[in-house]
Amino acid sequence: MSEISLYRKYRPQNFKNLVGQDHIRTTLLNAIKEGHPAHAYLLCGPRGTGKTSTARLLAKALNCTNPDEECEPCDKCEMCVSVREGNLIDLIEIDAASNRGIDEIRDLKDKINFAPSRSKHKIYIIDEVHMLTKEAFNALLKTLEEPPSHVYFVLATTESHKVPETIISRCQRFDFKRINQKAIVTRLMYIAQMENIEAEESAVEAIAHTAEGGLRDAIGLLEQLSAEGKLEFSRVQTVLGISGISALESFYKHLKNNDTNAALTEVQNLYSQGIDLVQFTKDFLEHLRLAMLKSTEENNLAETNYALNTAELFQEAYSKLKNTTIPQLPLEMAVIRCTMQGKIVAPEPVEIVQEVKAEVAATPEPPKIEQERTHAPIKQNISEQERDNPVEKLPLTIAYIKENWPRVIELIKTPFVRMSFKSGKPVQVENSEVLVEFSSKFHKDQVDTVENRTEIENAINEIFDGNAKVAYSISEVKLSTPKPEPKITEEQAIEPPAPEPEVKKENPELANAAMEMFGGEMVE
Repeated sequence: MSEISLYRKYRPQNFKNLVGQDHIRTTLLNAIKEGHPAHAYLLCGPRGTGKTSTARLLAKALNCTNPDEECEPCDKCEMCVSVREGNLIDLIEIDAASNRGIDEIRDLKDKINFAPSRSKHKIYIIDEVHMLTKEAFNALLKTLEEPPSHVYFVLATTESHKVPETIISRCQRFDFKRINQKAIVTRLMYIAQMENIEAEESAVEAIAHTAEGGLRDAIGLLEQLSAEGKLEFSRVQTVLGISGISALESFYKHLKNNDTNAALTEVQNLYSQGIDLVQFTKDFLEHLRLAMLKSTEENNLAETNYALNTAELFQEAYSKLKNTTIPQLPLEMAVIRCTMQGKIVAPEPVEIVQEVKAEVAATPEPPKIEQERTHAPIKQNISEQERDNPVEKLPLTIAYIKENWPRVIELIKTPFVRMSFKSGKPVQVENSEVLVEFSSKFHKDQVDTVENRTEIENAINEIFDGNAKVAYSISEVKLSTPKPEPKITEEQAIEPPAPEPEVKKENPELANAAMEMFGGEMVE
């Protein structure tokens, strides 16, 4: 027995020694005592909490030939000894992680109808059952629902959400809890006493805290960290990279005193000593959690608020620690943010001098046209945006439109829209609608789209006051009227003059109209 691992050596051999799962022990023993055990059980819970041990205890209790009044297995009969030593042929343990296919389940179905060889019942334990394939689960369904009377199934899993509902509905489910730290410490001290290990209580508590509710992991760490019959906290701290409660309290005190330098020095010391900063941050978050709960019970709102804010900062640091290039950087950032809150003053806003002011001042005032000028009403309430932008817009009149038409064209950013819009000219302003006349349908169609119309209206509204809209029209091209033919005299009719040489005459107005229409130019 001395050659096997401690967690196997001290695996519970009866329900009384099953640690931390009293609700499951009571239910199972009552079912066996009344003679109505379920044909299939599903045991769910974190690793190292006793699922497989419970499955074997159930196999013992169902096959024990000499149980006590509470149906506890005697652990002395042939069946109990065979289960303990792992050589009972009617106890079949299947690892679903390596036997997850439909062929393995078909093999199980073929052999399940055979009667037990030595015991009263045949027990199938399928560990990590969530690893079975979908086809394997489907093949298991009917057998699991109506197994032979001599067969019992015990399914164990750490990820119950991956087990199909059809399987869960055919089993009696038990959820295993994480074993509390006090129960783990008690069990470890008992094992240390039985193995003649001089264990420091602080070392055992550190192991129990690190195990996170898993007794198997805790027993494994006890065996690993015991050297020459001793278990010392210094060794546990060095190997596991954990810090003591004094380091956590000291660090928390530096943060509360806003002592940035001391807290940063503490982080650097932890890093230099080889302490795992991820584990330290995790332990510190647990320390903050306890401080938060304690202050809540005492109705200390200031302390609760401080613990909440600090926990948020270090939770963010914890999430970044695993992927950071510099190990201590996220922790140092959290320290600085925590201790410097309220000390960092935002810089004064700098008043930005807009260059537009100079441009507006340099722009000459347009000539006054009394008959066209309409004075805009004086605004009583000036908005913040208008106060920051002192540029005054011009009245939307035909006179100002014509005078500032080149500025409008310059504000159009799209090149082909700007080129086509140059050929138009404003002819009328009525109810904030600017009528632009084109001599060419081609250029008018180029600008008469939703996007181009919006760009042109924005350019107009940037200069003129009012929500201007544009409308387009095409002007008629007036060609020159032909000259009347001269009257022929009587002498000319008798003796017509010699024909003049034919000369091609150009019509400049028609040529200009064609060039305007198609955007061309005259070539000599």
